[in-house]
Amino acid sequence: MFSTLSNIGRELNENGILWGVGASVLLNHYGLIEKPNDIDILINLDDIQEADMTLRSLGEKRIFEKTSTYSTEYFYEYIINDIDIDVMAGLSINHEKGIYRHVFDCQSIVKTAKINDIDIPLTSLEDWYVIYQLIPNRKAKVKMIENYLHSNGVQKPELLKRALKGNLPNNIRFNIKKMLREELEL
Repeated sequence: MFSTLSNIGRELNENGILWGVGASVLLNHYGLIEKPNDIDILINLDDIQEADMTLRSLGEKRIFEKTSTYSTEYFYEYIINDIDIDVMAGLSINHEKGIYRHVFDCQSIVKTAKINDIDIPLTSLEDWYVIYQLIPNRKAKVKMIENYLHSNGVQKPELLKRALKGNLPNNIRFNIKKMLREELEL
């Protein structure tokens, strides 16, 4: 899987695409899970057409079946080297109070990991703390991230503050504000 990710990374980087890895690969990077299920990539909206052409040249693009969970502008699935690759641009998650539109830009990339000498941009645990709270059946992942942030500190409080500007249910707003308050008390 990581060899495939480095090949994807090389191509996306060479094409000047603003992208970042999230979800299970990110959790694996921080030692929160042992084995990622697939590769989830966020792409800046301005770069989605170029990214699509690049990824289609590496593997097979699948037909995506819409779900009621998401209103994402672009959600593409690819199979590259028998690995599932999910690509999102304009990630938007539906909830009982409306739609949360995740902002993905340069600030969303918090660090890079080297895989086979290729820079792999990583999105933030803070952003995924918010995203996973909005996706059904992700409580275990929310708890993992919450425990990690409590133990290691919130590295990007500005991303949690930015999320609060979005359309979020009150319980998630409460959780984010609590996390920020606890961070100030440390």
